[in-house]
Amino acid sequence: MGIITIIISLFLFTGITTSSAVDRTYSIPSIGIDLFLMDDGTVHVTETLHYSFSGTSNEIYRNIPIKDPVKLEKLKISTPGAYSNYTINDKASSKHITIDLYSNPSKTIPISGRDVDVIIEYDLLDLVKFYNDLAQLHYDVVDGGLADDVGQVNARIHLASSEGVKYVFKSQDNSLNSTWDGNTLEFTGKNVIPGRLELMMVIPKSQFTEDPPNVVKVNQDILPELDKMQKEYQDLVNYKTNAYSMIAILLLLACFTPLIIYLIYGRDPEIDYNDEYEMDLPTDDPPAIVNAISGNLWGKEVGEPDMDGFRATIMDLIYRGYLVMDDISPENADVNLRSITFRINEDKDLNELQTFESDIINMFSYFEGEDGLIYLDDIKKNLNSGIVISGNTGSLKDDEFITFREVYNGWKNDLISKFLDEDAMSRVFQKRGDKYLKIFAVISIVTGIVGAFTAVVDPLPAARYVSYSSFILLMVGLVSFIMPQKIAGQWTTYGEEYDAKWHNFAKYIQDFSLIKDQPPESIEIWDKYLVYASALGIATKVRKSMEMILPPDVTGGKAYQFHSSGGYCELSKSLDAGIAGNNQKNSRSR
Repeated sequence: MGIITIIISLFLFTGITTSSAVDRTYSIPSIGIDLFLMDDGTVHVTETLHYSFSGTSNEIYRNIPIKDPVKLEKLKISTPGAYSNYTINDKASSKHITIDLYSNPSKTIPISGRDVDVIIEYDLLDLVKFYNDLAQLHYDVVDGGLADDVGQVNARIHLASSEGVKYVFKSQDNSLNSTWDGNTLEFTGKNVIPGRLELMMVIPKSQFTEDPPNVVKVNQDILPELDKMQKEYQDLVNYKTNAYSMIAILLLLACFTPLIIYLIYGRDPEIDYNDEYEMDLPTDDPPAIVNAISGNLWGKEVGEPDMDGFRATIMDLIYRGYLVMDDISPENADVNLRSITFRINEDKDLNELQTFESDIINMFSYFEGEDGLIYLDDIKKNLNSGIVISGNTGSLKDDEFITFREVYNGWKNDLISKFLDEDAMSRVFQKRGDKYLKIFAVISIVTGIVGAFTAVVDPLPAARYVSYSSFILLMVGLVSFIMPQKIAGQWTTYGEEYDAKWHNFAKYIQDFSLIKDQPPESIEIWDKYLVYASALGIATKVRKSMEMILPPDVTGGKAYQFHSSGGYCELSKSLDAGIAGNNQKNSRSR
């Protein structure tokens, strides 16, 4: 899960830093723009910017770009319904306006939590170009000088006449609506990004005086250029629409990659095994190995033991007598944890234990008191504080103060190195398909995150197809990443039969009606079954079946007593808390 955590963390960090970089206490829900084209070539602009404030910052900016040879004159600023101060700074190619808005006449209380209209008026000279055949108006309706995206633009171009006027928008937003209302061209756009909406308009020269002073004269024709521009723009839109559609189709097709990987690498071999139940242990493997291969495989690989295997190993040591638990009275239903005690059986040869089993004995020995007893209550209280290991056992060092997580990881490493290494697991399971699936998942997640934002940066409607398909691919990638390894991986013939037998055994010991009709031959076998039920993650269900079947005067074996007394549950909570507590300590130390 490490890669997916890194990817999601980077994604969240990028989103947080990006949003904080553009975070403001206001938005611009709408802008009203009126352009009045005078007969001397002057363009009078009235901008009505509707700001919505959500925080305490009362400062806004407006930077009006001025491209040579255009000149800006008669700048006026008003804020009806609010009080304001403003400054205007002349820059090389713009006028930068800073406006502070207040709620009171003395201008001491900043605007907060309300809407304000800011009206900016000015004249633009030499914006209109006079060609041989027609006049041209090229205007950035929403220029790059605005500090935020605009929810809606309502623009009006006021002319002397609409006759003979042609226009084209340079925008990929097909939601633009334009109509003539008499001699006024009205158009609207939604969710407009600054710098992404331009108007190109050609106007008969008859609408101007014979020799207008505030225009730029160009000795060439403009109409062929306008037709060419319109065609090139439409070709670009068509090309991008087709490209986006094709990309969207490819992304959707990529979503079927996990199915292809499964069909090639994930289908298990046919085996000659058809039994419905296993009424005896299918193999004599230690319960930790059964847990690693046939336990709950969500979130882990085939061949990786988990906490169920650790608990089952403890139960196995109790069952085999290496850990001796004192008798518990069956009349006492609510056993005090202080009364649950263990001791390490010195009559047993501990050298006969496997290294991973010795790891657990050494852990328990740390909690051994002067009386030789190990109190479950002491384990619960002190597991987070650390453990001193005495005696080198595999990956755990001698006489070193370590955390429970290190004990647990050492236990896993010792078990894997002896019984579940790569060579041993190759007889059981082939991981190649799962490896390919995880590679696909990482690529899909990255592609999906990038592609999902396509519609944000490009308003062309076809870009949404890429966004939608990218989001679907992202979801498929996330599901593929958390998919159990056995879905895309493949059991060998031996591994398939091994896993099937243990799952049939699990079905048997959970089927109350079947166990009632065909119970195990002795309490000792019941006890052993409970150990393996722990490895398979079903110990509680099996113990409850035992309670209903065992005669009232039978207390059951040691493993059963430990489980039914609540000791198993409390020890499990302590072990889980030990893992969580060690994680928090490690995080704080880093």
